[in-house]
Amino acid sequence: MNNYIKLFTQDPIFKQCLINTIELALVFIGITIPLGLVIAILLDLGIKGKSIFRAVYLLPLSFSFVVSAAIWTWMFVPTNGAINTLLRILNLDVLTQPWITSTKQSLFCIALVYIWQFSGFATLVYYAGISGVSPNLSEAAQIDGASTFQKYWYIIVPLQKPATLTVLTILLMYSLRVFDLVWLMTGGGPGYSSEVLATYMYRVTFNQNLFAYGASIGFFMFVLSIISGLTSLT
Repeated sequence: MNNYIKLFTQDPIFKQCLINTIELALVFIGITIPLGLVIAILLDLGIKGKSIFRAVYLLPLSFSFVVSAAIWTWMFVPTNGAINTLLRILNLDVLTQPWITSTKQSLFCIALVYIWQFSGFATLVYYAGISGVSPNLSEAAQIDGASTFQKYWYIIVPLQKPATLTVLTILLMYSLRVFDLVWLMTGGGPGYSSEVLATYMYRVTFNQNLFAYGASIGFFMFVLSIISGLTSLT
């Protein structure tokens, strides 16, 4: 009990980690779901190079978090990273950023990598859902004079609730237990700007040998995951 009292009343780092975890989840889920839905609609409309685009877009799903972390850490390096180097080549030096070395940008950079890795999954689920809509509904809408936008907005998108629930549950699960990318890309830094619950639990448990205190953080994460999962199902 003393560990939980300390956790919620005397540990400012834990509070920061909780805020970081929630912010990461909101940005990650809030962008990935709409992005996946929009791209699934574009694929359903039959954009040019559909097969090639689908293969490239789903490619990040095949990467492990270790590979993704290595690629994006190199890209985010402020001095000679791929992003800032490209901006300098284009004479856009004013747009160069410190990226993962900034206390204000590190968490967003990690969220960006998660969006890149999981937006293909969201697209795949939504595309399957859209493909499963009965053609009779689309034909009836066209006969009634509905435009393409109206057909998707009023008929197809509202029928994607099961797909949205699936994507939301999976993304929520990954966002609450995020560890690999944070640990490999920033180590929770600079400072504690990108420290999340999982990395803090690991640091407390194995670096400081506070096993009971680390277990209390783990149990809180377990309860938080259950509450979040039940909320997403309602």
